[in-house]
Amino acid sequence: MSTTSSTYKLLVCAAGIYASFLTWALVQEPLNTRVWPVSDAKFQFPNVVAVAQASIAMVVGYVYLRASRVPYSASGLVRDHFKELCLISFTMSTATPLATYSLAQVDYLTYMLAKSCKMIPVLLVHLLLYRTPIATQKKVVAVLVSAGVTLFSIGGSQGKARGSNSSSYMGFALLAASLFMDGLTNASQDRMLKAARDTAPKDKQITGPHLMFALNLFIVLWNVLYLGLVDRAQLRDALALLALDQEVWGYLGAYAMCGAVGQCFIFYTLEQFGSLQLIMITVTRKMMSMLLSIAIFGKAVNAIQWTGILIVFSGITWEATNKRKGAVASQEKKKQ
Repeated sequence: MSTTSSTYKLLVCAAGIYASFLTWALVQEPLNTRVWPVSDAKFQFPNVVAVAQASIAMVVGYVYLRASRVPYSASGLVRDHFKELCLISFTMSTATPLATYSLAQVDYLTYMLAKSCKMIPVLLVHLLLYRTPIATQKKVVAVLVSAGVTLFSIGGSQGKARGSNSSSYMGFALLAASLFMDGLTNASQDRMLKAARDTAPKDKQITGPHLMFALNLFIVLWNVLYLGLVDRAQLRDALALLALDQEVWGYLGAYAMCGAVGQCFIFYTLEQFGSLQLIMITVTRKMMSMLLSIAIFGKAVNAIQWTGILIVFSGITWEATNKRKGAVASQEKKKQ
C-alpha cells in the first residue's frame, strides 16, 4: 500500500467514524434522557440497548462478511477462536458499565480526562501483557495525543460545575478497571488480526468483518445471559415502556443502525491500521467536532484548548512525516 493510498484510506476511515459518532450521539441523547409521555419514564436499560445494538451490528457484520467474499467462514472463526472471542466480547461488554458506574463516585472532568487517555492502556497492554514490539515513535505519538486531548478537555471544562459527587478511591478503581478493559479489548483484537496475518493460512485469514460479526454475536449472548439470570426486571421494565411508548422503537433502531455503520468503519480501521491509530481517531473526535464548530459557527476556543490542539496535530504530523520518509527510503532501496 503506497503512502498516499494509506493516508487517503485513513482519512476516509476517520471521516466515517466521526460522521457515525455524530449521528449516533444525536439519537443517543433523546433515547437516554427524554422522559417519554405515556410511561412518564426515561429509557435507561443499558443491557437491553446493548442487545439491540449488537444484534443489528451482528447482522450488518454478517452481510459485510459475505460481501467481502473471504474464504474463512463465520462458523469456522467461532469454532477456531472461541476462547479469544469470549474474552474480547466480555471485556467489551464490561468496559462501558464500569465507566458508567464510576460516574457516581468521580466528577465528570475526571471521567473525561480518563477517557482522553485511552491510548495509554492499549499501549501498556501491548507492551506488558502481549510483549508486542512497538516503535518509539508510536509511543511518543500516543503520549503526545493523550496529553493534547487531556489539555483540550481541561480547557473546555474551566468554569463549569463539577457536579455534586466528589472523587473516591472506588470511583478511581472502577474507572481504572474500565480503561484496562478498553485496553485489553483493543490490544487483543489487534493481536488476533496480526497473528492471523503472520501465521494463518490464506483460507483462515481473519478480517475486520469477521470480528464485527463474531464479537457482536458474543456480546448479544453475554447480555442475554445477564438479563435472563441476573436482571430480569430490566428486561420486563424495558418491554413495558416500549409497549406504552412505541416511538422509542424508532429511536432504538436508529441508534443501533448508526452504531452498526460506525462499527464497519471501526473494524476496517482496526484491520488496516491497528488499534493505536483507531484509538487516536476516536479520542480526537470531540476536538475535531470543536474545530468544525469554529469553522462553521465561530465558536470560541481558549488558550489551553489551542495548546492541546497544537500538541495533538504536532504528534500526528510528526508521525505522518516519518511514515512518508520511511516509504520514500523503502522505494529508493527497491530501485537500487
